[in-house]
Amino acid sequence: MPTVYSYAFTSDGEGPWWGIRCPRSFYETMVRGLDGATRCFVYMTNVRGETVALAVEGPHNEDPGQDNIFAPSWVFERLNIEDGDEVIMDPILEALPSGETVTIRPLTGSTVEGPMFLEGLTESLNQLGIVQEGLLYAVVDPSTEVVHQFIIESLTPLSVCLADGELRVNLERAMDRPPTPTPSPVPECSSEPVDFDSFLPEPCCVQPKAQRGFVPFSGQGRRLDGK
Repeated sequence: MPTVYSYAFTSDGEGPWWGIRCPRSFYETMVRGLDGATRCFVYMTNVRGETVALAVEGPHNEDPGQDNIFAPSWVFERLNIEDGDEVIMDPILEALPSGETVTIRPLTGSTVEGPMFLEGLTESLNQLGIVQEGLLYAVVDPSTEVVHQFIIESLTPLSVCLADGELRVNLERAMDRPPTPTPSPVPECSSEPVDFDSFLPEPCCVQPKAQRGFVPFSGQGRRLDGK
């Protein structure tokens, strides 16, 4: 199996952020198997069976390089591999459909704060040339070359598509941002007249108290001296 190294191990120490360079013999064999395609793509798989679809920028001229593949640093994070690990390389020879709609969620809200974010993301998808559900790594600001992480939550029409056409991007809330609170519904105004008497307390009846005063004696009595 071929071994993979980062571009730091090449003679010039750099390479494209969006794709890999492979041995010339592998590249020529892959090109012969393509039917009029303008770009080459492969599935790179680690020993645990985890796979990522990648664009091939072209062959490298490193010596020795018969079984060496050079890749951007984010590929190592995506597949959880290290320099010198063995991988499986499968050319994508079948015709993949062009992506129609992709739903993307940034991991951090700072990713989308740039004024040219959408333009940068669109350009990054075109450079990658191929997208798949799961983790996405992309440079959205070429001036900084910082690779940002996203999650592709859904992709149509298939889980792996070409990003070479009118790909509609639906951007979701970032993972580290709280959801937008739902506003309380505004009560509807009634056209009926308001009966303000209904808000007044119920009237109560108070019985008048009898006034106290002199009450004349009207019975019979007996004198104390017996007369």
